[in-house]
Amino acid sequence: MGRDELKSKAEPGGFIEYGKEQLPKIDSMRRDKTQPDFYGVPILHDEQVMFTRASEMGNKPASCTTCHYQQSDKTCHLIGPSITVSKVTGHKESGDPIEYWPCCDMHSYGEPSKEKPHYDEVLSNPNTLGLVWINAGEPGQPYGGANCGGVEGGDDCDHYMVSKGDKWENPQGLCRVLAHTVDAGDVCTAWWDDDILEWEEAQQLIRGSRNSVEYFKNRRLAKSVMGRDDGESTKDAPLRRAKARATMGVRESASNENSR
Repeated sequence: MGRDELKSKAEPGGFIEYGKEQLPKIDSMRRDKTQPDFYGVPILHDEQVMFTRASEMGNKPASCTTCHYQQSDKTCHLIGPSITVSKVTGHKESGDPIEYWPCCDMHSYGEPSKEKPHYDEVLSNPNTLGLVWINAGEPGQPYGGANCGGVEGGDDCDHYMVSKGDKWENPQGLCRVLAHTVDAGDVCTAWWDDDILEWEEAQQLIRGSRNSVEYFKNRRLAKSVMGRDDGESTKDAPLRRAKARATMGVRESASNENSR
């Protein structure tokens, strides 16, 4: 059907009523428009997810135990005294214990502080920082935490893919978020695994049973200090990571200016 004939079939307002003979063309156009694309799956750049190479972390997994923000009493300079960021062991009574290592998106490799605990003037919410506890391969490891391929005691990332074999048997793999090859010992703030402990669950293990008075007292304290919205999820933290880092940069700059 030509344009003139279509025009003659146009309803008021210019709307064309197609017939059966136009449907194959319309269907083809719809298929073209709905083919897979990258618009819904943005590929991020290394700097957007604070990509860190294994060599920059002493070839150790990322965790609070290798972060200079950890204080001498196992709290965090950024979060404050209400949250304990230490390794914890669960299922002790079962005879098959599991160790969990804490880590957040603000991990900065270095020696934990050995001085008197001190905290940032404006404390951060553990949900905003993506604080989670990561299960170790086995109890008694010298280090645990996060890295791309689950090597050197770390736990692997769901976004890390290899062509064959287990992730931890391959020195390199493909990161689906960054869309390029990474080493198994690298890490970034897009790291995610489906069997982590949320920070509230880890505090329950650290501070006592869910049924204990002490547990509920500590939970109320943590919620009141952090002002946590129960609708938040640590899984959303990588999307807020850039904003958190930018805020940290502003604080540190202000602190440097005040010290002059």
